[in-house]
Amino acid sequence: MSEKKVIKIKNNIKTSEEVIIIKNLKLNAKFGYYPHEKITKQELVFNLKIFTNENLYQDNSLNEIIDYDQIIKIIKKILNEDINFLETLSEKIITKIFDDQRVNKVKIRIEKTQAVKECESVGYEITKQRI
Repeated sequence: MSEKKVIKIKNNIKTSEEVIIIKNLKLNAKFGYYPHEKITKQELVFNLKIFTNENLYQDNSLNEIIDYDQIIKIIKKILNEDINFLETLSEKIITKIFDDQRVNKVKIRIEKTQAVKECESVGYEITKQRI
């Protein structure tokens, strides 16, 4: 039996999507596969779009929203782990963000700005959606 999604309409206005945006978060970390990447910190740039279920906010508490400060704390904590690849880092971050049941889709792009001197950056991007 398929579930029907209930869309709340107020004053003839329907919310099609809500998105939390984190743009160009720059963090320095010892990150990567190669030995020199595990010794010297390098800059990583994070861009996220976190799509949420519609919410009726009362504007009283941070618990009513998906707090971008908490998302940034998640990223910083995971960066302390010994991870080799951007793909693994992305997966760990997305998995943790999906712990919040209000999240229905996450798009993340992580770039290494110092990995290849001929490039402004190299990176990885993925979008995952709750089914």
